[in-house]
Amino acid sequence: MRNSFSGSNRSKQSGVVMFVALILLLILSLLGVTAARMQTVEERMARNEDNRQLGAQSAEAALRSAENGLLTGIYINFVGNTDGLYAPLLSNGSPVTPTSPWNSPTFALPYAGPPTAIPTGVPAPKFVIENLPSVAVAGDDISVTSLNPASPPVTVYRVSAQGVGADTTTTTTLQTIVR
Repeated sequence: MRNSFSGSNRSKQSGVVMFVALILLLILSLLGVTAARMQTVEERMARNEDNRQLGAQSAEAALRSAENGLLTGIYINFVGNTDGLYAPLLSNGSPVTPTSPWNSPTFALPYAGPPTAIPTGVPAPKFVIENLPSVAVAGDDISVTSLNPASPPVTVYRVSAQGVGADTTTTTTLQTIVR
């Protein structure tokens, strides 16, 4: 009896198996490369979010420090309109804008609170305090003729703070109103 499989048929079949194996190897390689790229993107996103959080924490620490300084009377000289303390005219608007020169030493005050409030490795935040026009307390008569000396207008301040992330690629600016 002769074997029904001849040598020529066997060589054709082994070529097909090799071709299928190479296609499967190519597909698995593409899946591996895609998974590695996704991992890199996710790592970068996590690092950016962590960096943004560090900047926000330092800006929050600067806000609280400035509020404490206002309430304890440290920041009182708003006449000069410089060095982070401003009494802006309503016609000129606020000195704090999206293009404010936060790196200028005469524009903003550096953070002077406890160093433990700032995350490790983060540059010190800066802040600006604006002395806004006084307002009446809720329920008071605000007419000019009836100024009530028992209830004087309340002084209002706007505090703007800027914190930078650890690798200085993110910047967070926060504002609060202090009465």
